[in-house]
Amino acid sequence: MLDYHKFKTGYLDESGDNGKRGTKFLVLTYICTNDNKKIAKIMKKTRAGLKRTKKGIRWLNKHGEIKFSGFPDDHLRQKTIENLSKLNIQIKFIAIKKSNNSIHPTEKADILKELIVANAHNKEPIPHKIIADKDYFSNKKIAYFTVRDFKEKEYSDKNGKTKNEFSCRLELIKKETFNQDNNYNLIVKIRHENSRQNVELQALDLISGAIFQEMENKDRTYTNIIRKHNKNFKGFIRQIIK
Repeated sequence: MLDYHKFKTGYLDESGDNGKRGTKFLVLTYICTNDNKKIAKIMKKTRAGLKRTKKGIRWLNKHGEIKFSGFPDDHLRQKTIENLSKLNIQIKFIAIKKSNNSIHPTEKADILKELIVANAHNKEPIPHKIIADKDYFSNKKIAYFTVRDFKEKEYSDKNGKTKNEFSCRLELIKKETFNQDNNYNLIVKIRHENSRQNVELQALDLISGAIFQEMENKDRTYTNIIRKHNKNFKGFIRQIIK
């Protein structure tokens, strides 16, 4: 059965860049949660912590938001990531090893499809809406993620365990071309927001930055914190070969 969780929201963000030069990896990170109020409380506490020092105040005034890169108090950054990891939050990522290749924007859109498929396979909650950082999709008019022609069947593997197999059509659709009468099996709304006005996206940036540190610099300081406190932390590495 393919269905969404009406109380959970998904969030999408990235760390790294798309170009041939620059970073070695592009990390695409997705979280799904209904602990929005608790996230807001943690981020409010972190902001208050930054405001206790002149350095923290200057940094906040310069950036206008909390983010991983350049965070001026590493102890506070680690504590914030720890507190976020303890919440009821699903964390998934795909780290793309660029190998001196550029990444086309459509590949970032395809990642969303893979994540939703993985959720369905594992019978994990699919959010009723997804909020993406305004720079995640190249096309800001994308308003829906849809599933059509969904078919599912159960089978037994060689060990006698029951497994599910399904097929479907996954599409990202613009608002003006969306047709409610197309017999969709699932419709997930997508909103594009500025992270300066969205504390959940700021929290996601901290998590995504932690993953990027491990991939780009082999620094597991922050991801070890996530792994210790969050059992729903999953991801894999993909290499771009052109």
